[in-house]
Order: sequence, then structure tokens, then C-alpha cells
Amino acid sequence: MIILNPNDVVDGYTVECFIKKGIYNTTYRVSDKDGASYFMKLYDLEATPESMKENGEVREIAYSRKVNNEYVISHHADGRVTLSDEREYSYIVTRFFRGKLLSEDLASYYTYTWEEAKDIMTCVLKGLVYIHDALGMTHNDITPRNILLEEVSAGSYVPRIIDLGHLSQPFSGAVPFPVEDLALQYCAPETLSGCFDETSDSFSAMAIMYHMITGVAPWDAELTAGMPYPAKKRAVRAARKQPLEVRELERKGLSKRDIDLITEGLAFDSRARLTVSDLLKFLTGESAPQFSRKDGDDHKSKPQEGTHESAVATTVQIKKKSGGGFADVAGMETLKEELTKRVIWVLKDKEKAQKYRLTPPNGMILYGPPGCGKTYFAEKFAEEAQFNFSMVSGSDLGSTYLHGTQGKIASLFKDAEAKAPSILCFDEFDSFVPARGSMDANQRGEEVNEFLAQLNNCSQRGIFVIGTTNRIELIDPAVLRKGRMDLHIEIPAPDPETRKAIFALHLKDRPLDENIDYDELVRLTDNYSASDLAFIVNEAAMTAALADELIGHSHLLNSVKSNKSSLGSPQQARRKIGY
Repeated sequence: MIILNPNDVVDGYTVECFIKKGIYNTTYRVSDKDGASYFMKLYDLEATPESMKENGEVREIAYSRKVNNEYVISHHADGRVTLSDEREYSYIVTRFFRGKLLSEDLASYYTYTWEEAKDIMTCVLKGLVYIHDALGMTHNDITPRNILLEEVSAGSYVPRIIDLGHLSQPFSGAVPFPVEDLALQYCAPETLSGCFDETSDSFSAMAIMYHMITGVAPWDAELTAGMPYPAKKRAVRAARKQPLEVRELERKGLSKRDIDLITEGLAFDSRARLTVSDLLKFLTGESAPQFSRKDGDDHKSKPQEGTHESAVATTVQIKKKSGGGFADVAGMETLKEELTKRVIWVLKDKEKAQKYRLTPPNGMILYGPPGCGKTYFAEKFAEEAQFNFSMVSGSDLGSTYLHGTQGKIASLFKDAEAKAPSILCFDEFDSFVPARGSMDANQRGEEVNEFLAQLNNCSQRGIFVIGTTNRIELIDPAVLRKGRMDLHIEIPAPDPETRKAIFALHLKDRPLDENIDYDELVRLTDNYSASDLAFIVNEAAMTAALADELIGHSHLLNSVKSNKSSLGSPQQARRKIGY
């Protein structure tokens, strides 16, 4: 399939830029002879399956001519051309919208209020009702990437459905369009078995609404770029074996009726699902939906069993930590500056952050060899930020009750939100969230799921999470992805400059001889950890104190010689601290 370049001309339209490539088509922004901009989609007729055509014409093009609805992309022109590769193409030209895709907002972890999400979805549902009733078709690909927010004035947007490439009549059986490019996170369960109808579109609409409010797609299956379609289906089906998480909806202040609307729209059984028309009537206030399911059904969050208030109450203290902050951290100046700009400033200046729609990171993983100051750095970060802080160990969240640890995790985050802005630091984080499928995770799967739910966009609740670990590879990959633990920072053995600063910091305010050769100490302590250096200084100080002498170079030198690095031999190659 040909890919056009800027300034190529197709039937009088000049290509301005390439937008995306589909399985049988490509999309561009083009301009006409007067300079007006449009979208153009080119279909390779030889490659396009007959199942995507009607009377020899591409179905999307045929039905786009019929569209007359303000919430669905409008037809401008179409035709057929033979291009330089000597293949025949059908093209459709549609109105060009200036704005942004809904997927762009969601990719930046921006979340919407219930009212904002309701306004956007009302427009989308009006477009879907038109497609269902006026065209007699189903859309089959309602996703955030196919909803464009057209900017009609500064800060004011109108949602439009912009792609009809998977349009069809309701069917069950052989799928008449490619499925490899479907966003399965938003696809109804029955579509994975080849059944698409009107309620499949309503499922997708509610899946998007759930994502807009919570910041993650429902059930949050981990789908990666390049994953084969069968593997994606397996991942989605596996994720949906868990109950739908609704606590984030509750935190956003949605009423039980609003939550029931979303969960009813996400019902596994399409017969129990609200139609698009019913969803629209509810959102516009024309009628109230009738819900047939009861609490405890598979598509709702199941209540915890065998717990009581005293069992799940957490005793972790969250309060401000006093101290010198980053001034007490030797070296790592670039890292300290970056965290001040990217995290502390954004969390402190909420007004400016909101003005520029800046989303602070959810949290950071500090990883590296033991004894290199990860936990110490986390404490000093909290002092620098002057936020409420808690250091959490595994014993703080242990419980003998069924699901008691889950309750303690939820209680901890709830307390942190009440005292926001707050920093929660989990020491040896790999023990809290081991990779699912490992031996540890088999016993702690529900606790890992609880952490995943709590970590979702917790920065918007004023919570910043820090996890320290010596073994980042043991942590569940879902925890490490963007939107949860955004920053991954290696704290390696200190480099020469940092070792010199550590010696100076630990020797500060002690009775010192003037003959200390810092350069020699640095040369002899290659690959020593920060805790190794602190021990060396303390041992030298103890020796000098017992002899009632000033701490001199010989005391430090003897201490270095008698204490080998806890990290072993020097590393052959060192990596910078970074993101």
C-alpha cells in the first residue's frame, strides 16, 4: 500500500501530512485548491476484502454520503484514482476538525468529572443513536481514538465520532471487517466471539466513560504494542475474570444510581445491558434506567468477606517529617533538581498546574543495590517537599483476617488522601507487589490487585507513592507502567563526586585533623555503598575518640582497609541515575 508524501496531489487535493495507517487504508490531512483543510482516507481496493464492500463500493464511503448528523463526521467528496504504484484506490474526503482526540487526554492520565464525562458521552450517544436508527448500522469501534473533541472556542469542545471504518449491520458469525486493529479494552465480551450489535456499542460507550472518570479502562488488561490479536483476546478475557473495580467511581463522588448506570452498561450479558437510546435518555434526564442486577453480580465490585472495622484499620502514622531535606543528601544534584521541578512544584502549585493541565507523576520506584541510600533519599525527599509522610513496611499491613490486608491497604490510602498532600513510601516494594504468576503472588494476588486499584492516578488525590527495591524485576509489570509508578530511578553505588560529598557530609561538625586526603579516600572506595562510607566514618571517629585524638586521615585509611565493599568488586560499567 502506498504512503503519500507532503505535496503529493490526489484528484486535486494536496497532501499536507500523513496521519495514520490502517490495515487496508491510510489517512491524511489534505487541502483543496483554495487552501481549505480536510481529512482524506485512501482505500486500496485490491487489498480491501469484499466483506467490507457493498455493490462493489467500500461500505464506509457509501454510508458516509448518507450521514447528516452534527456528532458524526460529515462527507465532503469521494472518488477513485490510480496512483503511482499503479493500484486503484477509493478515497473519501471529510470535514477537517481542529481539536484533539479523546485518547490524547486519556494518554496523559487526565480524568474528567462525572458532569464532564456525561456531557461528552451525551454527544457520542446522539451520534450512535443516529447511526443505529437512521443508517440501520452499528459502529463497532467506539474508542477514545475515534472521538475527536473539536475546539469551537477557547476551552470549549464538541465531541464528534470521526471514523466509520468498522461500520456494519448487526451480525453474529464471520466478521466482515478486520479485527486486528480493534481496541479490545473497549469491546463488549460477545464481540470477542464474533457477535456485534447495538448493545455492543453501548458497552464501548460506558467503557470509555469509565476510563474518563477513573483514568484507566475497565478491568485494565495489559495490552502492549505489537501483541498478536489472539494474545490480546486472552489478556482481556483473563482480566475480566476479576470483579469490576468501582471504588474510584465512588471516590469521584458518583451516586449509586450513576455507578449502576456505568456497571449496567458494562454487563457481560448483552441482554441485561442498557441500549444506547436508554443510556442517552438517562444522561439527558428524560428517564431513569431500570436496573435488573443485584449487588454481588460478576460485573460489580464484590464486598469483602470476613472483615470488620478493627481488622482493617491501619496503624501507620502519616505526618510531616522534619529535617534538612535535600541539603542532607550528598551529590545527586541533577536528580534533586528534576524531582523538585517535576514532582514537588507541580504538587505544591495546584492552581498553576491546573491552569496548564499539568499532571504530576503518581509515584517513583527507587531501585539499585542495597545500602546505596534509596530509603534515606525517600525520607529526604519528603522533608524537602514538606508533605505528610509515612514509611510503610510489610508488617504494618499484615492481617490474620480474610482480605484484612486489602482493607488495610485501602484504609492507608484513604488516610493519605484525607491528609493530602501525602507521600507513602513502601520499603522493599517488591514484597508488596510481586509479579503475578510468581510463587509469592499466588498467595497475594488480591493484595496486588488492591495496590493496582489504589495506585491508579493517585496523584489526583494528592498522594505520591515511593517504592524502594533492590530487585525491580520482581515487581509486577502492571505496577511499573505509566499512570501508576511513572518514574523509575536507579540509585547506584555512588560515583567519585558523590563519595567525596558523602565523606564530607558525615565528617561535618566532628573534630577533624586538617590533613584528610579526600581524593585518596575516594580512589580507595570504588563501588562502596553509601552505608559502607557512613560506617567507615563512624568507625574512624570511634577509634579517634577512644584515643582522644582528632579524626585524621590515618584513622579513615585504616577503616577503609579493614572494611571491604558490601557490593563486591567494582562494577565494570556504571549507569547514570535517570528516568
